[in-house]
Amino acid sequence: MREEKIKSKDYSTSERPETRTKQFFDIMRHRFVELLKLSLLQAVFNMPLIVSIVLFHILSKTATSINALMTIFIIQGLSFLISMPFAFTGLTGFFYCLKKIIHAEGEYASSSYFIGLRDEWKKGAVVGMIVGASLALAVIGFFFFYFYVPSYNTTIAGLGIAIVIIQAVMVLMVAYYSIGQIVMYTNKMRFVLKNSFIMTLMRFPQNLLFIIIHPGILVSLFAIMDITAFVGVVLLIALSGIGLLIWNLNVISAFDKYINKESYKEIYLKGLSTYNQTEE
Repeated sequence: MREEKIKSKDYSTSERPETRTKQFFDIMRHRFVELLKLSLLQAVFNMPLIVSIVLFHILSKTATSINALMTIFIIQGLSFLISMPFAFTGLTGFFYCLKKIIHAEGEYASSSYFIGLRDEWKKGAVVGMIVGASLALAVIGFFFFYFYVPSYNTTIAGLGIAIVIIQAVMVLMVAYYSIGQIVMYTNKMRFVLKNSFIMTLMRFPQNLLFIIIHPGILVSLFAIMDITAFVGVVLLIALSGIGLLIWNLNVISAFDKYINKESYKEIYLKGLSTYNQTEE
């Protein structure tokens, strides 16, 4: 049998994409199956969220009065205090795997999921608690300002709705940056949250676009009607990895610009063809 020559590297620096945008399409082409596996793993941690969404749609159809509907909204809001810590605990594993994929570190993502989960689940749960409290405020506040306040003052109602929605969007942006920092750097939570808030503000237009893509599209599907809500649940279970990949590339791009370029040159642009790496 003829002896085959083995390449020293399966994926050399020169073969890598030049930008994070091109890297998205490269990962979708070559690692889509792994993204699907990661989405299914994350679905386990998203299960409390999925159950609460399904129950909300079922119960909201049975409400016969504003007070009954208010009770359902309050229950849904409070359910985020439970479901979000679970979801963001899972995201520590997910973001750890995506970091490995984006940095082209050559590890099986699905096995790395549990490594990231083991190391950083507590910090992920803390971020999830913050997000849960923010979403609870948004849901309950929206109901209050939409149904009760307009009869007294429509301007206050409009401002109230805007404030509770904006704070939820901002907190979610900060949360994605926080999970990205947690799996990449060693830092205390107060510095993680402070840095995440700063980067959220500095890249707000871009972050807003990504929030509209994920989870904005899913939220819209949940809100329109039952059939679109069903589609949204299916997408959340099977394809959440695509939206999270987009967010992770955005987060790592920000880290490269504001942190890695000066402080961590060894990981600056890592995974791209422009990464300053000596080939072995």
